[in-house]
Amino acid sequence: MASNLKVTPVKGRPMLHWVGKRPLDVIQPYPAQLCESFGVENPPTEPLYSRFIKGKANLLFQGDNREVLSSLLIAGFRGKIDLIYIDPPFDSGADYVRNVRLRGGSTKLKGEGQTLLEQVQYEDIWANDNYLQFMYERLILMRELLSGKGSIYLHCDWHKNHHLRFLLDEVFGEGNFRNQVIWRYRRWPSPGKNFQKMHDIILRYSKSKDVIWNQLLESKSESTLKAFGDTKLTTEITERNTVKKIRTSESSSGTAMSDVWEISHVQGSASRERENAGNFPTQKPETLLDRIIQASSDKGSIVLDCFCGSGTTAVVADRLGRRWIMADINKGAVQRTIRRLMSVKCENGSDPTKGNGHGFVHYRVNNYDATKRNELKKIIVSKYGIQIDRKDLFFDGLLDGQLVKIIDLDKPLTCLDIQIIRDEIEKYRRDETRDIVAFCNGSEMDVYDKLAEQKTPINKIIVRDIQRDGIVTNRPAEAEIKIVKKGNKVTVEILDYFSPTILARMDVNRTIFDEQIDDFRVQIDCVLIDTDYNGKDFRIVESDLPKKRKDLISAKYELVLPRVGAKVAVKIVDMLGEEIVEIR
Repeated sequence: MASNLKVTPVKGRPMLHWVGKRPLDVIQPYPAQLCESFGVENPPTEPLYSRFIKGKANLLFQGDNREVLSSLLIAGFRGKIDLIYIDPPFDSGADYVRNVRLRGGSTKLKGEGQTLLEQVQYEDIWANDNYLQFMYERLILMRELLSGKGSIYLHCDWHKNHHLRFLLDEVFGEGNFRNQVIWRYRRWPSPGKNFQKMHDIILRYSKSKDVIWNQLLESKSESTLKAFGDTKLTTEITERNTVKKIRTSESSSGTAMSDVWEISHVQGSASRERENAGNFPTQKPETLLDRIIQASSDKGSIVLDCFCGSGTTAVVADRLGRRWIMADINKGAVQRTIRRLMSVKCENGSDPTKGNGHGFVHYRVNNYDATKRNELKKIIVSKYGIQIDRKDLFFDGLLDGQLVKIIDLDKPLTCLDIQIIRDEIEKYRRDETRDIVAFCNGSEMDVYDKLAEQKTPINKIIVRDIQRDGIVTNRPAEAEIKIVKKGNKVTVEILDYFSPTILARMDVNRTIFDEQIDDFRVQIDCVLIDTDYNGKDFRIVESDLPKKRKDLISAKYELVLPRVGAKVAVKIVDMLGEEIVEIR
């Protein structure tokens, strides 16, 4: 995993030039961290294509999609995706950060972003050149993943459709342009000196001329019916081998669908759609995705959406019998997708405790849970290519001929940690001449002053702070959970919960927060319980998903264990998508 990944160079002629334009030819992928699964038995710890294609579980990733796409290439998905639909940021200047309300009240919390990149993507605000480079790199990776018969649909509007068309021409080739679909909708008109903007644009490109295509039909227009009636048009070869078009008395099933689609926004009759998706700001109607997926994929095809938002693509692909891979950088969007998928499946009568062929596995890519120290350590070993030495009781292994020490990852590197390394060398390894690389998750300010005190040229300690290297770990929330087992039964009771992220969004101190929040449950979006936790992955057996914003979780649950002594894991997901797990 530590080795760089080569990408096929773009062969199309350059269409656009911008400051900082650079090809994406080599990338360094990040390992995936298994988080949880739904309706899947023995989910794989790594999302490998060889396991994916033999199983029935779909994949959901949380992380920067550039890193997710890179990880998929390493995992064997190159050339395996039949359909890609993306609804990326439009560079419109709009602020799409959701105003998140706490349950049962009117308090608004603005935003879900944790990192600058996440804010940039989700708020849809950035400089023009950065936007073009952002899309250019991701389109190159998507081309690598797309199969020879695959298609990509890029959803945009008037802000960037001209730039994106040039990027697609360059990456996929001008000759592989297939359609410009107009999605026409109606919305509340606004006064002004312009025609009302009431459509989006969907650009369709393919990997080659030979594409998956299932012709969709639509009803004939009134003028066509008036002129020709509802009859079928067929062809006939005459004796002189000429083609003659004739009409039969047989009723037609419709006419080939045009590239102008009139589909309502998610409102009115589709209000249930919006409720299931938690009123997501850029939610697209299921009817729109239904057309795209039916036309350009077959049953069993793999569908990818790496800006998945509220999970509409996953819901429709699942219903149509396609395999799917979803990704989003935003925690709240991923949790919303999980919640929506679970709600839809439960409404349809699916049993989430059994592998029914419609489950999914949730992974993180470079947004790791630092509380799982052993898993984070394995990720670092994989990411940097450390050669583990299990015979050495102090150092963890070797990296480029240097000794490696991985510091406790749930705390920052301290001067004491540096001194402990030096003591090990001075007391027990006086003949050692190699330098030492100390990996840490953050460091105290005076550490580098301590390192500067070293006088000898050998045994130099080099600090590799994974945070400075771009590896992201999240700060956990706090919860008080009471789990009582009695025979084959267990009672789970949530007594308290506190989210540092929600506190930061409210921009108040802890005392004021406690005064304003009279019921801790207003912070909690849902509760998930695994009654047979295996120590590796979280399998959802019981879920508490309040249907309305004013509803609160019950906070107390009585469940039956599969056997006496089984481990119980309780996961709390708050209104900003943060989560915490208690195991007993």
